Amino acid sequence: MMKKILAILLLSVSFSAVVASESFDITDVEGRTIHFDQHPNTFVVANYIANFMMVGGKSSLDKVIALTKDGWEETRFGEYQVFTQSFPKMKELPSIGGYHDDILNAEKILSLHPDVLLIGRTQYTENNQRIKTFENAGIKVVVLDYHAMTTANHTRSTEILGKMLNREDIAAAQNKTYRDSLEHVYQTIRNLPQDKKNQRAYMETASKGVGRYGNSYNKDVLWGAILKNIEAANLAENSPQPYMALDREYVISQNPQIIFIGGSIWRNKSEGDQMRMGFTVKADDAQKRLAAFTQRPGWNRLDAVKNNQVYAVDHGSLRNMADYTFTQFMAKTLYPEAFKDIDPEKNLNDFYKTYLPELKYDGTFMIHLNKAQ
Repeated sequence: MMKKILAILLLSVSFSAVVASESFDITDVEGRTIHFDQHPNTFVVANYIANFMMVGGKSSLDKVIALTKDGWEETRFGEYQVFTQSFPKMKELPSIGGYHDDILNAEKILSLHPDVLLIGRTQYTENNQRIKTFENAGIKVVVLDYHAMTTANHTRSTEILGKMLNREDIAAAQNKTYRDSLEHVYQTIRNLPQDKKNQRAYMETASKGVGRYGNSYNKDVLWGAILKNIEAANLAENSPQPYMALDREYVISQNPQIIFIGGSIWRNKSEGDQMRMGFTVKADDAQKRLAAFTQRPGWNRLDAVKNNQVYAVDHGSLRNMADYTFTQFMAKTLYPEAFKDIDPEKNLNDFYKTYLPELKYDGTFMIHLNKAQ
């Protein structure tokens, strides 16, 4: 009998030691500490599914039980096509809210009862009253951020994913690439003469087509944050809202020296002449659409147009660990000699091939206007 008791005690101690060794804490980007007794098995990914899979690999999708899919096909058509064709399971997963907004279906999330709900910062803010409800139901809510375009938040979020998915080595490798690549850009720019900096830059996400000006971004978010980081004089830098359309008269009066047009495939009323970039987009189509924007009234007088400093970038490619390549691309357009040895498009291709090789990757992501168009 004593031997049996000792055996049971030893098994209990052994089990407790295993549990203790698997337990860990994380601190999310909102500064909230979340404790895990073991690595979670089920996730509802309300934001950043590409980052989740870049860290976790193809098999990590088996742990995902729901996504925010409402409006995904309409707002990121190319991305939707490529991801759902490469990973058909995504079509079968239920939707728990909006892909391009902060609406979450709390009732659906509670019914699925995941181990973890992954959300972005604006989702956290807009659903603040529901967070406690989720937590009281035993769901761990973890806040990530890839929107602010800061090295700290990108790498912190990736570190968190690595910890939860037990892929810390992959997360560390991605973070090293991200940090080293951006620090090289920033240090190179810091060392340049001051008179080479502060070129007037206009950036527009052209979802509304040629006839209506689309959103520009202030210094705190997305393209605006990138322009601030590479010391360009962004026309929208001090806008009172994170993103808003600038007046036509203002843009022309500021006479930008360089123009970036952001594209995607938005299924809306401006689909005919919107700027298209990203997954599934052919380079010839992107060039033709970009050329049309230079024909806007008054743009023939702009230095950027006269000097052929007009570029297009894929708006959908921000908010993930490969987006450092867009900082490289924009820096190279502003300071071509300083970054002549960097190939941002190759770096983007290599990142996907390394961390998500199953993705059927094709499209147009960064271009310089071909004046022959």
